[in-house]
Formats: sequence, C-alpha cells, structure tokens
Amino acid sequence: MKKPNSALLPVIAGFSVMLLLLLAVTIIGVTHIRLLSNQLTAIVSERNQKSDYAATMHALHEARFQSLMLSSGMDDAFSRDEEMMRFSSMARDFIQVRDRFLALPLDASERAIWESMRSEVRQVEMHASVAFDLLQSNQLTPARAYLEQVFAPHQAAMMDGWKALLQLQREKNQQALLQARAARDHAQQLAIGLSAAALLVGTIIALFVVRLSQRLERDLFEEKERAQITLQAIGDGVVRIDADLLTRYLNPVAEHLVGQAWREASGKPIGEVLRLFEKVSRQEITVSIGQESLRGTPCSLPPGTCLTAALGMEFEVEGVCSPIHDAEGKIMGAVLVLRDVTEAREMQRRLLWQANHDSLTGLVNRQSFEERVARALNSKRSAEFPASILFIDLDHFKSVNDTAGHAAGDELLRQLGQIMQTRMREADLLARLGGDAFGVMLVSCPADVAEKIAHVLQDSIASFKLIWDDKSYQVGASIGIVHIPPHWASLDECLAAAKAACKQAKQNGRNDIVVHQESERVNDRSADQAEQS
Repeated sequence: MKKPNSALLPVIAGFSVMLLLLLAVTIIGVTHIRLLSNQLTAIVSERNQKSDYAATMHALHEARFQSLMLSSGMDDAFSRDEEMMRFSSMARDFIQVRDRFLALPLDASERAIWESMRSEVRQVEMHASVAFDLLQSNQLTPARAYLEQVFAPHQAAMMDGWKALLQLQREKNQQALLQARAARDHAQQLAIGLSAAALLVGTIIALFVVRLSQRLERDLFEEKERAQITLQAIGDGVVRIDADLLTRYLNPVAEHLVGQAWREASGKPIGEVLRLFEKVSRQEITVSIGQESLRGTPCSLPPGTCLTAALGMEFEVEGVCSPIHDAEGKIMGAVLVLRDVTEAREMQRRLLWQANHDSLTGLVNRQSFEERVARALNSKRSAEFPASILFIDLDHFKSVNDTAGHAAGDELLRQLGQIMQTRMREADLLARLGGDAFGVMLVSCPADVAEKIAHVLQDSIASFKLIWDDKSYQVGASIGIVHIPPHWASLDECLAAAKAACKQAKQNGRNDIVVHQESERVNDRSADQAEQS
C-alpha cells in the first residue's frame, strides 16, 4: 500500500538542499557586504559632511554679499537695519560651519585649496566690515561704490576658491562611489556562483513539482467538474461569497433569480448582486445574513423573504446560508442556497382564500364568519367593546331566479355584496352564509349605530335595481339583529337568535328590522329544539 506522503519526500529533500545553499549565499553575502559597508560608510559619511560644509560656506558668502548690496539700496532705515542684522547673523553661521569643516581630517589637496583661499577670505571679511560701517553711518552711495569697485573683485576670487573646493569634493565622492560599486560587484559574483547551484537544485525540484502538480490539477479539475455539474443540475439557486462578502459563484438557477450571469457578478459585493428583503417591512437583509454566516452560524432566511431581480421582478424565496471552512477550520466564505417558492406560496394563498371566501361573491364564507364571531365572543376583552350581529335574508329573491334564471340571481348576489361592502366600516365583516342569506359582524359598534347601519343596508338593497335582458328586478331585505351585550351566549345561540329575529322580520310581511331581546333566548332555544325534533 502506497504511503500518503511518499510523493512529498523528494520535494522536502530537494528544498532542504536548496535552502542550505541559499542560506550559505545569504551568510557569505551579508558578512562580506557588512565589512565593505562599514569601510565605505565612514568614507561616504566624511565626504558628505565635507561637501555639505563647503556648499554651506559657499552659499553663506554669496548670501552675505547680496545682503550688503541690498542694504546699500534701501532708503528705509528700519528695513536696512533689519537686513544688516541678517548679515551679522550669517557671519556667525559662517564661522560655526568653517570651524566644523576645519575640524574634519583634510587631505593634502583639500588643505592646499583652503590655504590658497585663506587670504581672500580675510580680505572679504575686512572689506565687508568697511562696507558694514559705511552702511551703519548712512553713507549709502559711498558704500555701494565701495562694494562694486573694491569688495566685488575679492568676493569673486573667493567664490572661485569655494567652487574649486566643491568640485574637489564631488570628485572624491565619485571615487568613493566607484569603490562601493567594485565591492558590490565582487559580492554579486560570489552570490551568483552559489545561487547558480541553488537554481540547479530548484530546477530539478520544479520539474518534479510540475509533474506532481499536473497530476493533482487534473484530479482537482475532474472533481471540480463533477461538483460544477452537480450544482448546475440541482433546482435550487446556489450563491457563494468570500470572507469579504464578495460574490464568487452563481449556479444557473441563481443567475436566473438575480438576473445576472456568474462572470458578470463575480467580484461584486453581495449586496449589489443579491437583493433580499423582508416582504412586510421591505428591510434589506442580504448583508446581515452573510455576516451572520461568516461568524460561523448557519442561518435560515426569515419567513416572508423576497428577492428582487435585476429587471425588477420579485420572487418569494426560502433558503439557508451556511459558512465554508478551510482545512484548518477557518471560515473562508459562505454558501447561500435559495429556493423559489413564489408559485407554491401563491397557490397556498389561493387555496387559503378559497377556503375562507365565497366563490360567487368574493365575500367571507360561513365557516370563516363563524370563526371570527367565535373569536370575538371568546376574547377576554370582548366585554369592553360592544358588537352586533346582523342576519340578512333577501325578500323576493326566488322570483328573480325563477323569472330571469340563476345567472341573473348570481349577478344580483354579486352586486348586492359589493354595495353592502361599501355601506359598512372597514373593520366590519360581511359574509355570505349561503343562498340569499348574508351575515354581518359590527365590531366595537354601539347598539344605536348598529341599527343605523342595518337601516342603511336595508335601504341600499331595496333601492338597487338589476337590469337583465332589458328588464328591471328589485328585491328587499329582512334583517335580524343581536346586540352583544346584552345578549351573551355561545356562537350557535347568537347565530340562532339573529336568524330568529330575521325570521320574525320576514313574518311581519314587509321589509323589516327586528332586534332580538335577551328575554327571547329561552323561547328561541325551545323553538329550535322543537324544530330539530
């Protein structure tokens, strides 16, 4: 049986040899370069100091001469005094820099240039003192003439000396640079020899690693292809993100949901590619879902989650977002699996609506109406909010069915349902209880208001005319009312009382409204029992 790590042994051995060679190159190079660096640092530092001091003394003498010339042309005594103070300050700076320069070790050529220009420096200092005294005594014209005719030639000769000293320092620096380059070349040749040996070993290892990598890459490619085909074949959308919440993969189903191709969305923030939000609050939840998963906790999408595609279409989705871990257990991203449940939920809502509504009028059906009434009766706070139940029975509806046909009767019921819905408050509930009977629950409605609403409904029904085949049809309505309180009983008793009141109204022989009284409860119960027997 082949050991799992047998392919790694040659690689480890080869890299060990190469690392030893590279370590030898590093040690020899660092040691040799450090010795040369210590020698050259002192030379270069000394040359740089000399160059800086020579350049500074050159600049100070030039600035002092310009300061005297500027002072000789100033009529304002205050400005002239200020410029002369600046001149004196530069004289002190020059003395300090000169002393530092002379404190450095000077070779024969530097000492010869300095000795040749010392007399000119003294002459310049002397003439500068004379010009300074003339300026202080406010003799501007003689001072300017003295500067131009006497001081200027000595200044020029001295500046030539400073230039010669600067040029010498440049040549010395160039020589130091050539020495540094020669030392560098020697160190490079030594490093190149050892690096060539390391390169040879590295080439041999690279060839072996390339062949091994090709085999591993081929195996990995085949595995990736199998995973890719699997992801493309499943019916759920798959979205993969990295640790920075950037989109890295979309399978074809996810591409259809978001309205973007994988390569177009790759690298974009997940919040720009995928737009998940809660249906009721419209709050975006894409980023929060991703962040929660990157903390290591798989999380499901909340109920009522929707997705907005690129073209503005909305899908109802459900799914789970789970973290992705690497071999060391570190979270490297997350994968979100989405399922389009738009049609399923729409079908569920349609079935639920059909279960609770009348298919002809679109009103609440008897079962849903009874459930709402039962909840209201059983509510702990029902005593605080008075309610009323209306039982409406259409008069002369049978004659419309017999004369114009059932289609006309159905149209009459539909239009009357719409009319009654507009005559009630939004909180009230209108239901078709079957045939030509309707039920109404008036919530938080005092008794007098409930009776007014009943009269409005009765008048609206009586005044409506159905035009069918160029003929007009009209019906009336008998309405029974039960007020809660004072009537307080179970659901069956309340509905039976409302139906009994409506029956009483119909027996009166005209469109009438009858309010059920509490004293009639016992009689109604006996009548119902007798009717059932």
